[in-house]
Amino acid sequence: MRLNPTIKIGFLAITLSFTTICATLITSQTTLAAPVPASKAVYHQFQMYSKNAVKSTPSLVQARKYLLNHIDEVGPWQATLMTLQLENLQKIRLADLDQKMYTEPFQSVLYEAHTNIGYEQKLTYSSLLKVIKEPAVRKLLQEASDLGFKLETSEGLYYPIINYEMYKKFQPYVKPDIVAYIDIMAAESNQPTTSDAAFIITWDELIRRTLEKEAFLNNFPSSNRASAVKNSLYVGYLFYGSDNSPAYDWYTEEEIRTIDPEVKKAYEKAVANRERNTKSVLLDTVERILHLLDESNDELTPEIKEITDHVENLFAND
Repeated sequence: MRLNPTIKIGFLAITLSFTTICATLITSQTTLAAPVPASKAVYHQFQMYSKNAVKSTPSLVQARKYLLNHIDEVGPWQATLMTLQLENLQKIRLADLDQKMYTEPFQSVLYEAHTNIGYEQKLTYSSLLKVIKEPAVRKLLQEASDLGFKLETSEGLYYPIINYEMYKKFQPYVKPDIVAYIDIMAAESNQPTTSDAAFIITWDELIRRTLEKEAFLNNFPSSNRASAVKNSLYVGYLFYGSDNSPAYDWYTEEEIRTIDPEVKKAYEKAVANRERNTKSVLLDTVERILHLLDESNDELTPEIKEITDHVENLFAND
């Protein structure tokens, strides 16, 4: 039986349309699948760069730049893994660089340069390199800059630290625990908690950072960086301050110590701003301390010390 020409044309049109739709679907699936091998290629290339990065400055510089430029091409798992690998590599090189800087010639040159620049000025590589002429010192400073380290000073010493602010560029691509970890570390690298055994941040900020670390441990107990956060959690700072920024005044002749009004005010503010249903052993403890201080005329009592010692032991590193 022969088909009517009109029917034949209609059938051909349907066939072509079906083929086109199938081709479109296949093309779309292929396009969606493309990032999978691409992400593997990015991950493999990063591993190639990082393999020699432990001992080679150019390799680490290359690995860091590569990750900055290509992290958006991989999934959260690979992005997280590569970010932590980069941090590990920087920590290894940091120890080596720190040892090279911890020499009398290097420290003397930097001290003189910092004096010439002015202590009120921000310490930057560019400002130092403008006044330092010694080739060995210049080379070391340039290496630290290329590796992504910041230069800090405390108690008369100059030393490199990891610039965690740079890691914030990775936050959109890594897992939630590492997003939180980067925030914690960046706060410290942007503004250290202490210098010369004194707090250089406010008590409000000290409490905020302490509670942020406790929240991390509560929210991500199995995180790869839980141990690092726990090691950086100095509960004693919260309850007693530091050597040169004590929470309580020093003993008087009567051996009575009273809390600094600024500290008590910061405690009260933290308790007042507590969100409902927030799990926090530290805030619970601060609230108990405030009640006891009200009863003791703001004096440090054996009961307060017993409570805080117990909580410090809870957060002590194993």
